[in-house]
Amino acid sequence: MFGPRSVILIALASAGAFAQPGHRGMAPPPGGPGDFAFVRGEFGFSRKVVTGAPYSAQASTQFTQTLADGTHIQRSSTASMARDSQGRTRTEQTMSSIGPLSASGATPRTTVFIHDPVASMSYVLDPSAHTVRQMQISQRGPQSQNGTASSRARPMAHARHGANATTEDLGTQVIQGLNATGTRVTRTIAAGSAGNDRAIQVVTETWYSPDLQMVVMSKSSDPRFGESVYQLTNITRAEPDPTLFTVPSGYTVMQGGPGRGRPAPQQ
Repeated sequence: MFGPRSVILIALASAGAFAQPGHRGMAPPPGGPGDFAFVRGEFGFSRKVVTGAPYSAQASTQFTQTLADGTHIQRSSTASMARDSQGRTRTEQTMSSIGPLSASGATPRTTVFIHDPVASMSYVLDPSAHTVRQMQISQRGPQSQNGTASSRARPMAHARHGANATTEDLGTQVIQGLNATGTRVTRTIAAGSAGNDRAIQVVTETWYSPDLQMVVMSKSSDPRFGESVYQLTNITRAEPDPTLFTVPSGYTVMQGGPGRGRPAPQQ
């Protein structure tokens, strides 16, 4: 029921949602509803381009939901991530135990996302089918140069919290050998605003590395949906293998929307 095209469609929808964090109605709140609540901006779906700060690392997110009868639902997602000095990024993620894919007994599938601002192209690779979908990258949007973050990059992440949110500075700590600055945002959903008879507090704690220009750890808690913990581990600051950011030979380039894709005509 859920073949390669279905998986690619889900992956593209997920990537598209998080590639534009300021797009209305696209990105769910941290720890919020939906099976892709844990496929977050930290997994590399970002418009920000960082140059001069190469790295490779492993990323993981653990999601826990507790039902009214005490039943615990736990899900996890892992990814290999890399970025070169030119700002090209690669995220290789295995999607498993996600909603209908899990219910159907489908085999977990690996999807590779390559974002190449140098060539102004973005790629979604399906290693099992040896196909790749390529998309032109818009040159508009916040960018950074030489490892310096765009001033718009971080505030956008909290724009959705609105006026009913409070922000707390957690100071600095060393995480995975990197200095990271911490912020805790508490958003209060007033009683009656969502059919709730009591106020609901949604808490997000984020630890951001100025050196890497990215989140290295975050925690989210929402009593409606559960808790999630994101971590970046095994961080290496060396230049990654350049072949990681290119499409391997033998892949068929697809064109057209997901589900309507067809091989690109031969030149």
